[in-house]
Amino acid sequence: MELPWGPARVVIGPQGLVALDLRPPFDAEYPTARASDPMHRTVHTQLRAYARRRLTSFSLPIDPPGTPFQRAVWAALLEIPYGETRTYGQIAAAIGHPGAARAVGMACRTNPIGLIIPCHRVVGADGALTGYAGGLDLKARLLKKEKGIAVGTLITERPPHRSERAQFGHSAPTLGD
Repeated sequence: MELPWGPARVVIGPQGLVALDLRPPFDAEYPTARASDPMHRTVHTQLRAYARRRLTSFSLPIDPPGTPFQRAVWAALLEIPYGETRTYGQIAAAIGHPGAARAVGMACRTNPIGLIIPCHRVVGADGALTGYAGGLDLKARLLKKEKGIAVGTLITERPPHRSERAQFGHSAPTLGD
């Protein structure tokens, strides 16, 4: 799949989106979804809308492989509003592990669904941009784009209600199962 910021690869499992690779070479562990797959088309449509500044949160079932700690971190990332950032320490405190900022950073580093699980919205304690699987340049561009919308760009599609946002599994209304 080609997106405005470069190529991407979508991996879909039985419970939802498993991975969104943003930088080649793509991990060969998972097969790439076929463009004809309805879920692939939905992911593509939502990513294009996000890129065109018409979507501020995703409404997709997601099923990233990870430990309970990683999944708790990723669930917390899904709660960061569009156009805002949080520090690794704030995420650690939010999931009940104050002092685990470095572990939160590692969970962000292993996030297989970048953009949709918005690890690009996590910054260092001093506000500095830190690692991002898509590269720091992409992280800076995404944050700049999102903050531009946060200060008044017209959104033509309503953001999904919390119950409609990206979530683990098909019907789970909350995250971190």
